[in-house]
Amino acid sequence: MKSSSFLLNIAALCGAANAFWGQMAAEPKHEDEGGVYQWVHLTDYNTGSKYSTQLPGGFDGCAAPFACYPVFREDSGGSYNFHSKVWRSTDGCHHIDFQGGLDAHEGWCCGSLPCDFSA
Repeated sequence: MKSSSFLLNIAALCGAANAFWGQMAAEPKHEDEGGVYQWVHLTDYNTGSKYSTQLPGGFDGCAAPFACYPVFREDSGGSYNFHSKVWRSTDGCHHIDFQGGLDAHEGWCCGSLPCDFSA
């Protein structure tokens, strides 16, 4: 009995480590009367759900040492929204801290977007 509960605990920890597995993509920056913005999209490979947000100034406006704190909104028919912290580090990697949204933590990918990552 103890060994089965131990294995369940290990499985739960492994599942929590990769609560999000998917892709981050970004559209080209666009400008309107409010300034320059960039749409960022997330696709969750586990569920098929899609989320999006706009970054003021695009990832350039969220480059280290600064970060942006957007709300991602579900585009795929659901109504789930979550707060996040998004930034591009000096090494060119794109980071997202899910701040508990989607039961995920921080994930990143390096290089150009779109890119796959887990959090």
